[in-house]
Amino acid sequence: MKKLFKVLLSNSYLPSWMVLFCDLTIYATTFCLTYLLSQNISDQPLNFELITLQMLTGVPFFYLAIYFLQPHRGIIRHSTTQDAAVIIFAHLIITSGLLFVALIGNVYIKEIAIPYPIIFIHYFISVLVMISFRFAIKFAFSHFSIITGEVHKVLIFGAGNKAQITREVIEKDRSLRIKLVGFIDDNWQLHDKMIGGIPVYSEEKAFNKIIEAEGVKEIIIAITRNKISKERKRQIINLCLEKHIKISDVPETSQWINGSLSVTQIKEVQIEDLLGRDQIILNKDRIAKGLYKQTILVTGAAGSIGSEMVRQIMNFQPGKIILVDQAESPLFDLQTEIKEKLNFQNTTFVIGNVTDKYRMRKIFNKYRPQVVFHAAAYKHVPLMEIQPYEAIKCNIGGIKVIADLAVEYGVDKFVMVSTDKAVNPTNVMGATKRICEIYVQSLSQIPEMKTHFITTRFGNVLGSNGSVIPLFKKQISKGGPLTVTHRDITRYFMTIPEACQLVLEAGFMGKGGEIFLFDMGQPVQIYDLAEKMILLSGLTPHKDIKIEISGLRPGEKLYEELLASTEDTLPSFHNKILIGKIRHYNYHEQNLKISDLLNSLTKENDELLVSRLKDLVPEFISNNSIFESLDKTDKEAISNGIQHKIKLPNGIIASKSDFFA
Repeated sequence: MKKLFKVLLSNSYLPSWMVLFCDLTIYATTFCLTYLLSQNISDQPLNFELITLQMLTGVPFFYLAIYFLQPHRGIIRHSTTQDAAVIIFAHLIITSGLLFVALIGNVYIKEIAIPYPIIFIHYFISVLVMISFRFAIKFAFSHFSIITGEVHKVLIFGAGNKAQITREVIEKDRSLRIKLVGFIDDNWQLHDKMIGGIPVYSEEKAFNKIIEAEGVKEIIIAITRNKISKERKRQIINLCLEKHIKISDVPETSQWINGSLSVTQIKEVQIEDLLGRDQIILNKDRIAKGLYKQTILVTGAAGSIGSEMVRQIMNFQPGKIILVDQAESPLFDLQTEIKEKLNFQNTTFVIGNVTDKYRMRKIFNKYRPQVVFHAAAYKHVPLMEIQPYEAIKCNIGGIKVIADLAVEYGVDKFVMVSTDKAVNPTNVMGATKRICEIYVQSLSQIPEMKTHFITTRFGNVLGSNGSVIPLFKKQISKGGPLTVTHRDITRYFMTIPEACQLVLEAGFMGKGGEIFLFDMGQPVQIYDLAEKMILLSGLTPHKDIKIEISGLRPGEKLYEELLASTEDTLPSFHNKILIGKIRHYNYHEQNLKISDLLNSLTKENDELLVSRLKDLVPEFISNNSIFESLDKTDKEAISNGIQHKIKLPNGIIASKSDFFA
């Protein structure tokens, strides 16, 4: 018995023949037990030879049930209600056989005429004992298999079906040495009750008492996405961070491998879960109408925004998509993903630079796109600050080439992806993007313009190439330090899918000439973001990993300015999108200035080029840059009416220089 118990609690499994032997023993024992119970009721003497003979008549039916249903093949320590159902059906076969024997006995052989009450009582007793045997072994393995050594104690947040599946998965893999202390659930009706022998706690009791008392090291969130809001999830994560507890998340069922959850799929919560917002509800009918069977051109298609745009566009059954990018390797990776995962055939991958008008003309002439999404741009502020030539050539030169060709080839819809750094720019990159916006708007204001030009403007996107979060993750993996440019620097964040969804929505909401501004939520302090990322990695800020202040980079703002104040915007059909009131521009005047700027690229030095940018965008005041000397004094700027800033209630400075006075 000691050896059997040792096998049960080891990583070995009981052989099938041993389970079969145990089942046969239970069948025989319960048969005799049934007669003993009947004797206590009737006081009739027992004939053990006759009982043994009657019990043996059922053995062939026992093996018949074993042959068809094989209940002994299950792994006992992983027994489920499905295993119990198999035992019930197996006993139905055995009981049917005993009833047949009893019928024959009543007619021909009195010795095997088993009383009908004995048969029915034996059915229930044998089923109960056989199922209890399996679940007793499962209980023993679950509660006594980790005998020595330290265990990892966890709580599961949630007590529904997903939580129960998670419990089964972690209990199956005993090598993890995980002990489930309990469930946490918001449903007050479940508090202080038991589910499968495991208690359910309220959030208050769990965090104020149980975690410390039980030495809980991790909380696993196992709640279906549609039953928990992003805000609620953030609250849970922040509570765990305050307690310095590791927090993990169970993926949605759609992401389970072959429909089953495995321990390896339970991942640590990512910082994106703290910054993301509830899912945006799109007007899919409007988007589908704009994209269905259309030929779509996406520039910068291999970038963070461009590639996500492509993935989402494919959901709306376009006729054909032309993907243009000058980055060969990322475009090849996207090509592989589309062919292997997305299974969309009508795609064309083109290596090309958007500033190469000859190359772009050939693409427009060959494919005749009806909708253009222009996402190609240089976007890294410090890098572009010291290379204005490239910023002007790519950003301004690129938009002029693609926009002019869109007009020439009668494109129906042209959507440009801009940035909040175009608002009161303090750097070269932001200034070039503002000029792009101005040029697109001036085109839209040409009388009888057939192409609808739409500008979408938003802030930082989580996880984009070169953004702060991938940088912090890399620094944490190396043991730090994390570098933050300033203790008080703040930024707005939006997920890449969220940004692209809003681009699609705005693209088919606009009539032409609008700048659509996206609701970016609340600003995030980068220093706090760094601390939370360290905590999410299971480390302690300033102890395990240091945070260093590196100083503002060239052209960098301390605070991102609000995209718009309520006085300067109009509502749209979507509560996450506002329409900026933008002043009018004369196309011929703007075309002349921008063409002159581009023609000066090879003739003038960086200072002269940046001076031209400042002439085109009067509100462009350099910050922490080598070009600060080119700016007018604050007094001169104010007297000339260059900037009109207002302080909003949240302390963020907004400017009206982009909007009507």
